Order: sequence, then C-alpha cells, then structure tokens
Amino acid sequence: MYFPDLSPYSYGRTPPDPNIVNVGWLSRAHPYRRGKTGGDFLQALQQLAQKPMNLYRGTHWCEFCPAPRIEKTGGSIRIIDGPPNSTGNGEIRVTGGDGRIYVAPVLITHYVAMHEYAPPQEFVEACLRQVSQCQDDA
Repeated sequence: MYFPDLSPYSYGRTPPDPNIVNVGWLSRAHPYRRGKTGGDFLQALQQLAQKPMNLYRGTHWCEFCPAPRIEKTGGSIRIIDGPPNSTGNGEIRVTGGDGRIYVAPVLITHYVAMHEYAPPQEFVEACLRQVSQCQDDA
C-alpha cells in the first residue's frame, strides 16, 4: 500500500487528519528518497517496531525484495520463506515535538536497513526523541 510521505493518514474508515501523516508507505511503482541514515536511527526504529499498533490479518511482503519461496508441507500447509524482516503487519506511531503524529508501517525498518530509504528528517528526529524519552523514563 502506497501513501506519499507526509500526506494525511487516511487508512481505514476515519477521515484524514492533517496532524496525522504517513511516512514510509513505499511501493515498487513509486520512487522514494534514498540515502544513508545513522545507526542510532535504525536502532530507534527497531525498538519502536517491537510494539506495533493496528495489527492486521496477514502480512505485507517487501515489494523490493525477490518474491518469497512458497512450499507446502505434507499436510498442505503453506510455508513462506522470504528474507528476514521483510514482512510487516502493523504500524508504528511517533509524535513529533510539535505534536504531529507520524504513522509508518513496521516494514519501514526493513526499507531503511536494506533499501536505503531515507525518511523525512522530521520523522527521524521524532523517532530518536521518542526512544530517548522512553529510555529516560525507564
């Protein structure tokens, strides 16, 4: 599912709210900004992705990776074997210093690590701030 970065979040039945925006909803059909991000940012994303919100049935496979191998067991159970961390079924939400809420798919960690996706700087800063605040509160 594709949404442009910083566009109003409009997934589901709720009307779009300009204070809640999309980040990292990538698609093979649309170009995206590439670049290196710091290791601290990737670690922050990984930490945030450990507690996803809005979990969905099924998973979304990374469209930039080769298609996963699908096997069937003797009992006709499908086993899908793809690259590690190349699927997602939920969202992370991060609040910026100005109160803006950024919503990203859990798969964003894979996009950053494996496909050099460079999210908007304001999202990067919000992730680092939120994780830092959580660590200070602990």
